[in-house]
Amino acid sequence: MRDAETITQALGGRWSGRSGIACCPAHDDRSPSLSIANGHSGQLLLTCHAGCSFVHVLEALKGLGLAGSQEKYAPLSSEVVRKNREEERRQTLRRAEIAQSVWKEAQPVCGTPGETYLRKRGITCPLPSSLRYLDRCWHPAAKQVPALIGYVGGTDTFAVHRTYLRIDGAGKTDLSPSKAMLGATKGGAVQLSNAPGRLVVTEGIETGLSLLSGLMHGPIEVWAALSASGMKSLYLPEHPGELVIAPDGDAVGREAAQVLAHRAYALGWHVSLLPAPDGYDWNDVLMGKAKAQ
Repeated sequence: MRDAETITQALGGRWSGRSGIACCPAHDDRSPSLSIANGHSGQLLLTCHAGCSFVHVLEALKGLGLAGSQEKYAPLSSEVVRKNREEERRQTLRRAEIAQSVWKEAQPVCGTPGETYLRKRGITCPLPSSLRYLDRCWHPAAKQVPALIGYVGGTDTFAVHRTYLRIDGAGKTDLSPSKAMLGATKGGAVQLSNAPGRLVVTEGIETGLSLLSGLMHGPIEVWAALSASGMKSLYLPEHPGELVIAPDGDAVGREAAQVLAHRAYALGWHVSLLPAPDGYDWNDVLMGKAKAQ
């Protein structure tokens, strides 16, 4: 039987003391919500704070090869759950504080290598105040590199999105990953324009700015949901209106667009889909690498 710490590490989570926290494999989890521990009698203890049932979590772990069918499992005790929730809250607040510090240290993007990066991708529209530039931003590889910083609005705590760049802004860094979130971004988006028109949702910042650079006409409010999963979980404005969903041209993006479309329609929105051509995104169209269909 795999122990709790091994499973936590396999899920990319954090182990602290006698229990761990990781992203739950039973749902699209961007903010770790699965608590894992070893019971006194040797069983594996599992609890998803986002609401997934014990059975669904266990089946997901089995699907990943992290749990067997003949082993003992049980939900976590209330005391372990309480401690894990406290630790999770501390970690969430800490990440939000770091995200806010990054945002405060960053400068307006105009006239920086951050603007150079965007202009080299054919983007001609005015750049929004939701984008800033930081010349020395920490990367997960424990290095400081330049970064385009996007403020993620509509979330429960402060969060930013980082696009790591080359020093001259000629492109993204060669380090992996080239993009990363900081803070709890679930439900949020980077607001790229605020015109009194249709709400347009894209996956990426660059794709949203591309639509604002001549690919769409008329007043539009553009939000970048930052990923396909972010598109699925996006918090929509309270009052319904006209929504255009513009995903990337792949199966993951189209599926995310359908999920958001169904939810928005049920809330009273008038919804239309604007997927990019197969295998491309809207920045590719702007750059002439693909033609809009």
